[in-house]
Amino acid sequence: MSYNVFDILRELDSIVDFARAKLQWDILFFINSKGPSSVSEIAEGTNNSKKAVIDAIRKLIEKELIIKIKYDVYDLSDKGKQVLNKLNSFTSNTVPSQNDADHGNNTLSNMDNPSQNFYLLELIKISLLNNGILPIDKAYRELGISKQTLKYYLELFMQKKIFKKVNKKNFLGRNIQGAVLTSEGRKIAYRVPSLIKIRNNLFLRLLLKMTFSISYESALLKLMVFFALSSPIIIYYDGDAPIRMIGILWLYMLVFTSLLSVFAYLTMR
Repeated sequence: MSYNVFDILRELDSIVDFARAKLQWDILFFINSKGPSSVSEIAEGTNNSKKAVIDAIRKLIEKELIIKIKYDVYDLSDKGKQVLNKLNSFTSNTVPSQNDADHGNNTLSNMDNPSQNFYLLELIKISLLNNGILPIDKAYRELGISKQTLKYYLELFMQKKIFKKVNKKNFLGRNIQGAVLTSEGRKIAYRVPSLIKIRNNLFLRLLLKMTFSISYESALLKLMVFFALSSPIIIYYDGDAPIRMIGILWLYMLVFTSLLSVFAYLTMR
């Protein structure tokens, strides 16, 4: 039986969540390209801490996607190789055109390797959280890649008509370059379960708006930094009446954002 490309997407997304498992995919791609690798090699190659890599490896072992072959050296399992082979099967597909859309031949663009498919879905995710707009200056930092690397992938996806370039003015009147998700890009997004959850997650959207963020992780980090830095000031000046009122508001904000973060996370699951 031949797989429809979106059937493959759904299957892969159920194994390794596209929206919340970037490091796990990075590890799979790294081992696939470099062969059996140690934790140190993976951490250096993916630009992550050893602790984060060890935690991701544990999850990949639980999913039976990688195996420990000796000491702290890991390799892809047979199941892991099958997952990457299915992801790589997108190379035989083409972007949906206006001519074939009426015939239901909705497929993804030709991709040279699995990482292109991964970054495509990551950029679509960021766009969905920003009303279809991809903030380029924030996206490359969020993905942990250079501007040149982001530019390479974005130009590739623009050629496939998944994104298109736009110029917008910020509140200072300066032109900033960005990209927007096209209708073809939305067709892809609406067929990936985790991306559909993100699109419909009102709690997450509100959290991102409040923290001027483009991802759940960066929003949490900003909140942690804010409350960690402001709490000593609130405690020190607690005897002053105005500060006490601010402290009450601060406490309500802490409870509200904490609950909002929990609901946003639960809705993504």
